[in-house]
Amino acid sequence: MRADVGNGFMVETLKSFEEVAGRFDPLVLIVPGLVMVALGLFVWLGGLGLRRALFAVIGAVVGGVTALLVLDQNSIIAGASAAVAACVAAVFQRLFTALLLGLLSLGITFLIVARPGLLEYRGTLIANQKDLGHGDQRLAVQDSLSVIRSYSLDLVDSVRYAAGKLLPIHWAIVAAVAAGLLTLGVLFRHLAGAMSCAILGAALTFAGLILLLIFKGSSPIRRMETAPLFYGAVFAGMAAFGTVEQFLLYRGTAEKPKAKAGKSKPDSGESKHSWRNR
Repeated sequence: MRADVGNGFMVETLKSFEEVAGRFDPLVLIVPGLVMVALGLFVWLGGLGLRRALFAVIGAVVGGVTALLVLDQNSIIAGASAAVAACVAAVFQRLFTALLLGLLSLGITFLIVARPGLLEYRGTLIANQKDLGHGDQRLAVQDSLSVIRSYSLDLVDSVRYAAGKLLPIHWAIVAAVAAGLLTLGVLFRHLAGAMSCAILGAALTFAGLILLLIFKGSSPIRRMETAPLFYGAVFAGMAAFGTVEQFLLYRGTAEKPKAKAGKSKPDSGESKHSWRNR
């Protein structure tokens, strides 16, 4: 039940997860890690190319996870929420682009504002539990997934605790930032889509690399703890580069349909004119 107050429970939980994850079945780390890196690189540099399918998947995940957290893990309602959210995201792309950017900004701002509460929270470190065995004993796939679920619930509890500690001024800051970027998403859909894909892709790439490095025994979380500003700058640089690259790369594709539609009228006029002169 003890977590170091200086580092905070969330940091200690991540470090504890890193320690225990070294004993996971390799499939639990390698497969999700490779999928996250591949998907993250695609979303980071080219997510706007298939934004309808991408937004449908993101909408399903967001809708399902939100329903699980809010409705106390009701799987049936969560599945229905995921299906509805996927359809809404695929059909109403402009609206979902703005909502996605607003949610991403809300999450990042919340982590910054709620940092004192996250540091203050106390919880159970899974690595100290006796049912994980001892030494270098390898955990089976089912046991590995059970440990991951326990860590996820701990992190969710820490977020809820930190949210309850926020003052009205803190919520006002979070709401103002989210509302500002939500408005940006409504007014400038293409830019908002590029920003959302770049931020999400960079986050997925980071998460996938962390899993692969944990499998290799490189202790990435402890390394990141020693230089948080450096890795934060790397993440911000990746997000900025991805935003600019996708904004410029897919800007022309959004204008081509309009250009083709504009050319169709003169072509039809020329065809009629040539037919009359025959």
